Amino acid sequence: MHTKYGQDAKTAHARQGQPGLSGAILGAMPTTPSNNYIGRRMQSIGLSEAVAARTAVHVKVQSLKQGAIVWAKGSEIKSWNFIMDGLVAASIPTTNSESTPISIYGKGSWFGEQPIINRKPSYAQYVCLVPTEMLTIPAEVFDALFIDEPGFARFVAKLMAWRVQKTSETLMLMKLGNPCLRVVMGLCQFAEALAYRSDRPPTIGFGEGVEIPIAQTMLASLCGVSRTLFSEHVQQLAAAEWLKISYGKLEILEIATWNVFAHRQRERSVNNLNPGISELLAELQSCKIQ
Repeated sequence: MHTKYGQDAKTAHARQGQPGLSGAILGAMPTTPSNNYIGRRMQSIGLSEAVAARTAVHVKVQSLKQGAIVWAKGSEIKSWNFIMDGLVAASIPTTNSESTPISIYGKGSWFGEQPIINRKPSYAQYVCLVPTEMLTIPAEVFDALFIDEPGFARFVAKLMAWRVQKTSETLMLMKLGNPCLRVVMGLCQFAEALAYRSDRPPTIGFGEGVEIPIAQTMLASLCGVSRTLFSEHVQQLAAAEWLKISYGKLEILEIATWNVFAHRQRERSVNNLNPGISELLAELQSCKIQ
C-alpha cells in the first residue's frame, strides 16, 4: 500500500497547479475538529489550526486489553498511534524463543512512525502491557502530512532520530548485558516511559516515585531473566532505596537519577556488559541529582 501511495504522492506534486497532497486528501474536511482534545494533539505535532482540524476527522480512538497485539512483527503498519493511557512494549525475538523489549511507550507518546516512513513491515511486535487507549492516524494521512507539512515533518524527523539511536543502544545493552544489567536497564525503560514525554514536558516532577503497573513476573520476562533472579536484584535495589516494593508492584524512586543513569549507559563508547549489582548501585548513586 505504501509503495503505491508514494508513487501517487510524486504524481500529485508533479501536476502543475494542483494543491499539496495533504490538501488533496484533507481539503474537503470540515474546518472544526470534532473533538477539542484531538485538535490540540494535532497542533502539538506541528500542524496549523486549519490542517489540525481537517486531520482530526481521520483520527480514531482505539481501546485494547492487556496483552493485545497492536502489530505483530512483520505486519504492515496501518496507523501512527498516540497513547492516551496505558503502556505498549515493542519487542524483538532473541534466543530461546524469548523477546527483548527495545522500546516502551507510555502515556503521551506517539509510535509507529519508522515503518511507515521506511515503507517496510514492522520490525518488532507491539504489545499492550496494560489496558491501553490510543488515538490512531491512518498511514496514508501520516504520509500526506509528512510530505506537505514542514512543521509536522520536522517533529517526526527529530523524534525518529532520537529514537533510532536510543533503540540501537538499548538493544545492545539488553541483548548482550548480563542479567543484572538487563534488570536495571529494563527498569530504566519503564522509568522513562512513565515519567518522560517525547513530545512535551513531563507531567510527573523529577524526584517523585512512579509505580510500574505490571506484575513482577511479567517484568522479569520482559527483562529476560528468571523470576527468582529478578526478585534478588529488585530486593537489592529496594534496600538501597531506588525502588519501593508494595503489594507485588514496584515503585521507581528518584526518576531523574534513573534517567541520567540510562543516558550514561547508552552514551558510553565502551560499556561494561557484565557489572555486579554493587557497581550498578554505585553508578546510580553517582547519577543522583542533588
